[in-house]
Amino acid sequence: MIGDTNSKTRVKPRRSVADDTTDRLRRAILDGQYPVGSLLPPERGLSESFGVSRLTLRSAIARLQTEGLVRPQQGAGTRVLDYRASAGVDLLGDMLGLSLSRGTLPAELLADLLELRRMLAVEVLGLAAERGSVEEHRALREHVAHQRTLVGDAEAYVEADLKMARMLVRASHNVALRLLSNSLVRVLNAAPSLAPAFLVNADGTLRAYTRLLDLVESRDGARVRVEARRLLEQLDADTLERVRALSPESPAVMEQAGEST
Repeated sequence: MIGDTNSKTRVKPRRSVADDTTDRLRRAILDGQYPVGSLLPPERGLSESFGVSRLTLRSAIARLQTEGLVRPQQGAGTRVLDYRASAGVDLLGDMLGLSLSRGTLPAELLADLLELRRMLAVEVLGLAAERGSVEEHRALREHVAHQRTLVGDAEAYVEADLKMARMLVRASHNVALRLLSNSLVRVLNAAPSLAPAFLVNADGTLRAYTRLLDLVESRDGARVRVEARRLLEQLDADTLERVRALSPESPAVMEQAGEST
């Protein structure tokens, strides 16, 4: 329950040199190559080490400034900031991706992401119960039935899970929640190798969805919030237990996650 994409219509955008440079510099910062509080190397040397023009480097630094990772200082250079104090939730995707690129399963970061998702989902479910139409509730029920048929197809299942979340958020009739859910979608898009981790407990997830929809259809928002929190806490605990049981040292750990369903 995070957001919505469509694998059949989604086209991967072409990446520019500036995109790649931004990613490389961001990862170098997250990896500690440029520590918090330090200045980035002078523009000329940094552009040469990255093999890009100074114009491209400036574009990358400007993007990282908007993300809250760096701040240019007049006459001094570009200072690296503490992302925990200045960046947004979108950075979680890059942090997860960095861990996965090292062959490490970022269980603690995943736990933080699930906790954020759970907090959002509880309120979304309560509002969907109170505000969602009969047609929206029916569509959710039909979607879960369809999602159940996709358990053997990792990519299709994850796409369906994202769509389920977007349908729920729409049923909440809250624009702010829809915008916040978009940020969580970007987190997953930035770390696509993480997606199969959500498959380790697909059967339990679908059982929870069915029960949650029973509650939503009751129209009792207060009860939905209480029960949803309990159900989702248990679901996430089970999921994390299964994820942690996977060997973080295996280069195929994400592949194993998809096959364990």
